[in-house]
Formats: sequence, structure tokens, C-alpha cells
Amino acid sequence: MNALPAAAHIPRPARRRVLTGLAGALWLAGLTQLTACGSLGGWGGPFPTLSEARLNELLARRFPYTRGFAGLAELSLLSPRVHLLPETNRLGTQLELALLERVTGARYSGAMDLDYGLRFDPLDGSLHMQDVRVHRLDIDQLPRAQQKLLSQFAPRVAEHLLNDMVLYRVPAEQLARARSLGLEVSGLRVLPQGLQVETRAAALR
Repeated sequence: MNALPAAAHIPRPARRRVLTGLAGALWLAGLTQLTACGSLGGWGGPFPTLSEARLNELLARRFPYTRGFAGLAELSLLSPRVHLLPETNRLGTQLELALLERVTGARYSGAMDLDYGLRFDPLDGSLHMQDVRVHRLDIDQLPRAQQKLLSQFAPRVAEHLLNDMVLYRVPAEQLARARSLGLEVSGLRVLPQGLQVETRAAALR
């Protein structure tokens, strides 16, 4: 007489628990393989890679950005142009600016170059500027003395104004899809082809 398979000797409830545990382990192993690929962009995942062109399109919606200073002056930032900095995991941006002196009515134009890191807020799916660094801020037609004063203090003021500014909000349906797959955002990575939202298996609570 042939021996019964070993599984036949396992009580049915215990066998069900074993099979359920095995299925869960296989699912988790598959999920780990997928999340190792980053944002699952090639697997139809919830967060597609944002190309440089798409980032420029999204950022343009946040500008012009205008800020007043005690009723004395008004600064407007406009026409942002984004470029990727994958070697430092940051984004670079050039901006045009316009300065209006309220007292005299004088208007000045100029430009600013900066770069920054990115921070993701899981509560509302927003991407923020972080650690903003201004490398150049010029305003045309200013007298030399004012231009010197501007170069000393204006970059720090601009960094303070722009730090933590929201660049983009991930659509709610993408966040919901990630949660349904048992994923959470683990970081943001700037690649040569675009900005990738990286994911990992959500921590069990």
C-alpha cells in the first residue's frame, strides 16, 4: 500500500493556516520584488516617473508667486524653468523676477538661479521644496550700491520665502491605489529621466 502524502496527516484547520501563511509569504516576497524597482513605474504602479517636461508643466501652475514687504515693495517670481540634478538628488530652477517699489513706483526686472531638495508629506501627498539654495539673484537697473546690498541679503531672504513651498500634490486616487497595494512613499529620487516617487511595503500597525 502506498504511503499517504505527508500533508494528509495534518489536521484540516492547521493545514489551512499553513497554506494561508504560505500565500502571505509569497505575496510579501512578490511585493518586495516590486518595491525594489522603486516607484513601480514599469509595473503599472501608482506613481509614474515625472519627466523634466512634466515637472516644468506642474511648477508653472504654482507661479507667478508674489510677496509684499510691509507695503514698501512687492516681489513677483515667474516663468520657472526646471532642470534635473540627479548627481545631487536635487532640482535646479531659473526664475524671472519683477520688483515694484511702492513708494516711488519704480519697477525692476531680474533673474534668479537656485536648487533644492524635495520633501514628501504623506498626509496630503504634497511635494515641498527643501533646503533651498540661491546661487544668483540679479535685478537690472539698480544702482551699484543697492546691487551690492541686494547680493548680500536678498538670496537669504529668497531662500526663506521659498523653503517648504508646495510644488505638486499627488492625486488622491494615486495615494489610495498605493494604500490598496499595501505601499507607502519611502522617498523621492531625481534620476536622469525624471523624478521618481519611491515606495516600500507599508509598516504594519
